[in-house]
Amino acid sequence: MNSKRPSSPSAVSLRAAGYRATPQRQAILQVLEASDRPLNVEEILSRMEGNRSGIPTVYRNLQQFAEQGWIESIVLTDNTMRFVRCSSSTHHHHILCEQCGRMVELEGCGIQKAVTAMASRSGFQITRHQIQLFGLCPECQAKARPPV
Repeated sequence: MNSKRPSSPSAVSLRAAGYRATPQRQAILQVLEASDRPLNVEEILSRMEGNRSGIPTVYRNLQQFAEQGWIESIVLTDNTMRFVRCSSSTHHHHILCEQCGRMVELEGCGIQKAVTAMASRSGFQITRHQIQLFGLCPECQAKARPPV
């Protein structure tokens, strides 16, 4: 489990990926970097201090960041698309606390044998998968336990 986030892509990284290092792009990444919860576009906009931008611009940048693997989009039970910063450049999953909303990135996958077996049984060539895990974080578990 890795709950630490690397620093946001620098202006150099943005340029190396073919993007201009605009204040809006840097602000979006900083907002996501500072959050341990997935955020929707309105929440991202409200946290962008001094670098206000329009919703279409934010969505466009989020799409570009997802293509680079810097963020992921997640749809939760309220059917609202939210975005979370990813620290891993390899395949991984996330686990979300159903009580407080905190999200943690889980390194690795561990289900490749099951995916291969499903492909064999179904005849499909499986190109990708996405798993959403839900539970209670250690802090919320501790709050839920009655005192001894």
